Amino acid sequence: MDRKAQAVGTAALLAVVFVTVAPLAAQTAQARLNRVADAVLSLKSAQFTITREGAPAFLDEKNGITFTTAQCVYAAPDRVSCDVKITSKSGTVLQLTRVWVPEGTFQSNPLTRQFVKVPRDAVFTGAEQFAQPGHPELLRNGLTTQHLVGDENTGDNSTLHVKGEVKGERLIPFIGTMLQADHLYPVGLWMEEQTGNPVRMHVTEPAGNGWLIDLFAMNTPVEVPTPKVPAAPAPQR
Repeated sequence: MDRKAQAVGTAALLAVVFVTVAPLAAQTAQARLNRVADAVLSLKSAQFTITREGAPAFLDEKNGITFTTAQCVYAAPDRVSCDVKITSKSGTVLQLTRVWVPEGTFQSNPLTRQFVKVPRDAVFTGAEQFAQPGHPELLRNGLTTQHLVGDENTGDNSTLHVKGEVKGERLIPFIGTMLQADHLYPVGLWMEEQTGNPVRMHVTEPAGNGWLIDLFAMNTPVEVPTPKVPAAPAPQR
């Protein structure tokens, strides 16, 4: 075989290898994401933090209340409690607790710490993030152009890093309406290699903004009780 024919043959072989390997790599990444989805559905409990990067996000846009961090606890199948650090319109930093349980959504007064029942949030419902329509569905069908980045150390964990892109409309139920429904946002996911448990998720927004979710203490027993709401005062006669 002359050099020209050999070069053509080599190029053709490389093309076949590339076409064959590329889909397998994508399937491998999606297989890993499917494994994380299964792990989320099997969780008995977890603790997680939500950190807002860049400009603060609105917790109550009407009253100008923003937040940057939340410390949360999940108890399967349908209980979540989050301690949220908020900043009022005047700049005062306070903390409130929001609880999602089967009996409804409750929120504490930042000053008195007493709970009241509040209307269900039309965008974000804490416990539903761990159910099939929540993060598991996003992991199975929401990421495009997903690929394996490789092994990385995340805190004290040895993890596998997977990247992809997600349409804003798929992220709005988890993050909020500040996202553009038709925009593609880069998403990173870090998972434990042995268990498939998610350890970290990061969403990148334009202008240096983003969201970081860290999960830990998975399947460590926790309780999320239904808050006690003070009885309404009896009407005066």
